[in-house]
Parts: sequence; C-alpha cells; structure tokens
Amino acid sequence: DMIISDIMMPIMDGIALTKKIKSNINVNHIPVILLTARTSNEDKAEGFDTGADAYVSKPFNIDLLKKLIENLFENRERLKLRAIDSEENKSLIKPIVLQSSDQLLYERIIKIINENIGKPDLTVEFLALNVGMSRVHLYRKIKELTGQSAHNFIKSVRLKQAMTLLTKSELTISEIAYALGFSNLSHFSDSFHKYYGSSPTEFIKRVES
Repeated sequence: DMIISDIMMPIMDGIALTKKIKSNINVNHIPVILLTARTSNEDKAEGFDTGADAYVSKPFNIDLLKKLIENLFENRERLKLRAIDSEENKSLIKPIVLQSSDQLLYERIIKIINENIGKPDLTVEFLALNVGMSRVHLYRKIKELTGQSAHNFIKSVRLKQAMTLLTKSELTISEIAYALGFSNLSHFSDSFHKYYGSSPTEFIKRVES
C-alpha cells in the first residue's frame, strides 16, 4: 500500500529503488515517500524526477509523516475509477484522470474485453494472458483502478454493453445474451436484474414506454 525508503542505502539507493518501482507496471501504483538528509533543491528535484510521491527531509516529525501518509492515501482514493456505471464513467471508455500508465492499462483492458466479449472463455485468466500480467497482479490492478474484482469488472462491462444493445438494437434478448458471451439465458437475466434492478424484458418495456 505504501513504500517509505531512505535515499542513502547500500547496494541500491532510494533513487534507484524508486525508478525500478515506477517503471514496473505491477507495482507502479504504490505511493513512494523518500526520506533523506540531503535537502538541496537539486536533490529534491532528482527525487521527484524518479516518480516519488513525497520527499521528506530528516530529521522529521513522526506525526507530520503520518499525516502525509494519510493525505497520500486519500488522494489515491480520489483518483480511483468509480464503478463502471457511475456518472463519471458512463461511457465505459472515458475514465477519470489517472497517471498515464494506469490510463493506458485501463484502456488496454477495456479493448481486450470488448474485442473478445462474445467468447464464453473470456475469463480473468484469459484477460491476464492477453494483458501480459500474472493473474494475481491483474486482480490487484483492476481492484486498484475500479474498486471491483476482475471477474465482476468483466461482467459489468458485458452488462453495460447489454444495456446499450437492448436500448438501440433490434436483436432479441437471447441473441444479445449469446452475443455477449453468456452461455445461459437465465444467468444473463439474473445478472442483468442484479446489476440494473430489473429483468431485460422489464428494462425494454421501461425504455419503450
């Protein structure tokens, strides 16, 4: 959740450590605080250039450090993507502002889901393989970005697309369900009802009325 590192360390200093963290897609979302007795503006600039989230001069007040940690966590929460159907993210592919690496990863995940949305084998394992991350890291990253599990996120994208098709296409409910990778019509209806509060049939009647 948080990395706090001194800059002066043997073998690998804090600057090199931060560079490695921020260049690794699996962990670059983790905030980094650097501690150092080097207090010149040039030293601070070097720390921030590596992607450090905060730079604390020694000696430091432990209470102020705790407050800084709290603020960093609060700011990260504000940057998280909201649920897939929130006001800020209704169009599905327009996330709120994130760090560029998170933005690119989110768009890549959405692209892969949409390109394979009709495949029943569109699983978390399939997504992880095509994104190029381990299953564990993908779970963690999607949870970080969306607040949802990877499985629920895939399903929410499918159901969002289902809502669009039910509203705008001439396809039947069963045709839409199978086109979006649901192998069981009953499962599709139950999932849609849990997500939108009405069955697909009720939803269509409400749209048409």
